[in-house]
Amino acid sequence: MSEMPSCPYCGATHPVVLAGDVCPMCGTPLTPEHTVRIRPTTILWIDDDRLLLSVCADPFERYGYRILPASDGPTGIDLARQERPDLILLDVVMFGMDGLEVCQRLRAEPVLADTPIVLLTVLDDAGVRDRGRDLGATAVWSKPFGPEQLLEKVSKLLGPKSHSASL
Repeated sequence: MSEMPSCPYCGATHPVVLAGDVCPMCGTPLTPEHTVRIRPTTILWIDDDRLLLSVCADPFERYGYRILPASDGPTGIDLARQERPDLILLDVVMFGMDGLEVCQRLRAEPVLADTPIVLLTVLDDAGVRDRGRDLGATAVWSKPFGPEQLLEKVSKLLGPKSHSASL
């Protein structure tokens, strides 16, 4: 395992440093900006369009994200409970349980209360956008989009340390 610089003050290197640890050489607390994310950022993508899921997942995975696809609301809710993703992308218009109902149910889960939820919609309707925000959606983005456009928006939303680093 290669070592990486961990302490910005004394320059000590350590094989693995967890957020909240202190440098064993000088005792300086190590903050998140001095650590490396080991677990890839996980995105739960709930959409009944399986072709869209497969086409768009590839660029995300190449960039270091882990994509969990779900083709319906109940499956997505179960996966969210089990996996606790870093982000949920959620189609509004789906058969059965629509995205607004899924959003409401996800927000009712205490472990998912702070997870960003982005609604994806083809509907150009202010009412849908307002209702989504009222239900706790972090953002509402319009379809259609290309995979690279969506990847850029997700990266901006999650921040620069969101994709996994190579160790």
